[in-house]
Amino acid sequence: MNTFIKICGICSRSDLEQICAAGPDAIGFVFWPESRRYVRPQQVAQWLPSVPEGIKKVGVFVEPAAAEVEAVARECQLDIIQIHQTSNGWKIDRPLFQGLEIWLAPKMEQSVTSAVLQAVLPEPSVLLADSFSPWTIGGTGAVGNWNAAVQMKQTLGKPLMLAGGLNPDNVAEAIETVQPWGVDVSSGVEKTLGVKNIRKVKKFIAAVRGSIGA
Repeated sequence: MNTFIKICGICSRSDLEQICAAGPDAIGFVFWPESRRYVRPQQVAQWLPSVPEGIKKVGVFVEPAAAEVEAVARECQLDIIQIHQTSNGWKIDRPLFQGLEIWLAPKMEQSVTSAVLQAVLPEPSVLLADSFSPWTIGGTGAVGNWNAAVQMKQTLGKPLMLAGGLNPDNVAEAIETVQPWGVDVSSGVEKTLGVKNIRKVKKFIAAVRGSIGA
């Protein structure tokens, strides 16, 4: 089975069009206002004609209110909601989002147990292993803890999306080491903050497709 590829942190229509032409499985937009790669839902809604059928649209949120997710998912015609959880008491009720897939990115700075699966009901279909930063969510460029990712995959038995510091030069090694269901890249294919290097995007996709674990 091919490794699923998501290119995240897309901030312009020009980048979106060129990335889609490179053939990833999914593209991601960050709807967390505190992110340096934040894009307004109204912008993304205008870019929708640039997304071919077959490429999944992922919205990235950090502990969002249910009403916020519902509104953005409708406006941007999202296929997947990716939620980053930062506190133990937060939960969301998935029945509000019929037809949408939910991915969950639990905190990775401590051992991940089955308790994290209770953050969304019913359980998320995919878990995302990202590098941890106390200051921000994702897009740090720091390589994640691959051993912790393997442990989370084995402990929780869910498909694993590996993120955190991936780039065209290390993604094949990451896939061989972790054997994830998918890989997620943002800063590793940028030329400046929020601006993608399309050559790196193509090189990343080629490296994944040619890897041993793909």
